[in-house]
Amino acid sequence: MPLQYKLYHHLEGEHQDTIMSLAFSSHGTFLAIGSLDGKLSLWSTLSGCKLHVVVAGSNAVLSIIWVMPSGDHLLCGLANGVVISIHIDDCVTVTGFTAHSSSPVEYLVVMDCIVVTGTRSEVFLWNHEGTAKWTQLAQILPPPSISVNHESEVIVTSLAWARTKYSERTLLVAYLHHGILLWDAIKVKTAHFVYVKTLVGSMSVSRDGNVLVVSNVTSGFDIYHLNDSSLDGSMLQLSNGMLVPVAFIHGGQAILGGSTCGKVQIWDSTDRSLLGTLVHDTKDVVLSIAAHVESREDRFLIATGMCALEGRRGYVQLWHAVEVEDAGECRLYLVRFHSRLEFKCSQTVIPMVS
Repeated sequence: MPLQYKLYHHLEGEHQDTIMSLAFSSHGTFLAIGSLDGKLSLWSTLSGCKLHVVVAGSNAVLSIIWVMPSGDHLLCGLANGVVISIHIDDCVTVTGFTAHSSSPVEYLVVMDCIVVTGTRSEVFLWNHEGTAKWTQLAQILPPPSISVNHESEVIVTSLAWARTKYSERTLLVAYLHHGILLWDAIKVKTAHFVYVKTLVGSMSVSRDGNVLVVSNVTSGFDIYHLNDSSLDGSMLQLSNGMLVPVAFIHGGQAILGGSTCGKVQIWDSTDRSLLGTLVHDTKDVVLSIAAHVESREDRFLIATGMCALEGRRGYVQLWHAVEVEDAGECRLYLVRFHSRLEFKCSQTVIPMVS
């Protein structure tokens, strides 16, 4: 029987402003939500209940990453340049340090004990061992300008780790005007550069490190082969000049894109055909997405975060794959998963590092 994504939980009431970041824990049990209102909230994906709230004052929570394989440790990047480390056990423990002295921490990725922070033109690598020690390992310089972008500001728009033909530890850095840089973390040098003719709003790399999907700020999403930097095809969708997120999901078999018109779509990554649409209100602008696959339980989740526009608060829709009698042209073959766990919520207010 075919399956398709349906609305599972509507997560609202906590955040007053735009949802900026979403991240599932390693087993998909928890969803972390960051907002411009200076709050990080943690929710159960099983019950849809709110578990914890961490208040960062007036500092927006711009980026979130779970430290794998742990399901109780996450890092958050704040608007004041601070990275906070949150450990969740019987209580919530929060520590932090200033990663960027004058810029917000808009992007975070982690591989083992190496954490990468990105903001505007800066990209720093940090060694994070234990709960308190942070040591800067390197700073990645932006690629050189060419004639078409030499007067454009250098702005980082995405970070990603991948295993590519260039290195087992390749860090990809996407720039709005300056293409995509591949940096070899083993040899500590630039390994490759992908020139992109469009403005890069976001990017995602396939699990095998061979394919790159780029969200351009004008016409939708483009697919590139990293082996030769060739353009393979596109999925058209108006972005209205916004940095619309994009991500490989289902082990790289599908692509999920954000939306400026309330239609979050899923495409087949091979033939680029439309697999399904997560229909929101037509006024919803979705600039934050996350997906999770729990293969042991055949559990498939997608989270979409809304902008706070026209007097409406930011909120999150949580979707899961369910069996349907008639899915039309849907070609997603997944398995539904249920649970009956219930939780209670706590709140933590943290003194911020200046």
